[in-house]
Amino acid sequence: MKTLGISLLFAASLPAFAQKMGDPVTIDAFGKSDWVQGEAPATWEPGKLYIIECWATWCGPCVAAIPHVDELYDKYYDQGLRVIGMNVWEDGKSKVVDFVKDKGEGMSYPVAYVGKGGTFEETWLKPAEVRGIPHAFVVQDGKVLFTCHPMQLSEEVIENLLKGGEVAETTVTNLMESRRKQEATGKVLQSIMQASAQKDAPALHDALEELRKIDPNHGFLATFGVDYQLLTEDWDGAASALSKDAEKEQPAISMMSIAKRLVELPESPNSLRSTVAELFTKQLEAKTVHPLQYTVLSKLEWAMGEKDAAKASAQKALDWTHTPEGAEIPSEPFEKLTKSLDEGVMPSDDQMQAWFQEATAKRQPTANG
Repeated sequence: MKTLGISLLFAASLPAFAQKMGDPVTIDAFGKSDWVQGEAPATWEPGKLYIIECWATWCGPCVAAIPHVDELYDKYYDQGLRVIGMNVWEDGKSKVVDFVKDKGEGMSYPVAYVGKGGTFEETWLKPAEVRGIPHAFVVQDGKVLFTCHPMQLSEEVIENLLKGGEVAETTVTNLMESRRKQEATGKVLQSIMQASAQKDAPALHDALEELRKIDPNHGFLATFGVDYQLLTEDWDGAASALSKDAEKEQPAISMMSIAKRLVELPESPNSLRSTVAELFTKQLEAKTVHPLQYTVLSKLEWAMGEKDAAKASAQKALDWTHTPEGAEIPSEPFEKLTKSLDEGVMPSDDQMQAWFQEATAKRQPTANG
């Protein structure tokens, strides 16, 4: 593989990334770690492709990625792939030993315990400014090719990297572009959320235009496009967008977000509210993921003056907590909601939140003294 070419390509193209692409990385840190399974490599095997997987037992996404990483290891070892699992930011080796033992063949690659501090953290994690896991270093011939989330290492990516040459360089270029796009998108999405929360229509417009340049098909464009129309009181435009979206096989607009906004806009026409309530109801009939969705619908119906419909939606929220899907959600807040509506009062969001906090606190186990 043309590892030097790939490394130089990264070094030239990604000056903003903390990890020094193409720079040599020491293997000494592995020998100074405490090995739970397998043993520390003495040297980098020439031409082999290494995935250095940083993980912890308490990290849900790390645990979720382990089967994928293990499948790559099993499938491509004979073709030159090596995987090393570095357990980091963990308190105590024993839980790691037990975890790896329980995984058995599902985590068959070498694993080392690093804990907190130590050579690996000082010579790998800190220079790369790694602040979150899971995190994978992809290394060849002692040089970092790139870093990523381990789930981004698809079979196609690994196969292309193992092929070397132009195929590998193209794969790296595509990964870089994907990473750039993700970072740019993430920043714009933050701007969109902030502008929406502050009801800053001009800022929301600019952020949506920026997102459209990056990804013209991004799902946020539909929902927050309507949000912008609502903030600028373009009621007809919002109604048209909602109607067109409803005709799609998979509608993109979040009716929960739109319903919440309409509740905040008393000047919005009831005809538009009625349309959103109808579409929201259809969404919930197709799939309900949380009773709070029905609570938002209830608030919208209440604001429309449809108090019987609002009470019915609140009752559906309560009923949902008694289903297998809603068993983990406390029913008390929804009981209080239905009672409050019967008394003619729609509780505020702060009141609902307080009820949830109270119910959740009651569910917490009490420590034995």
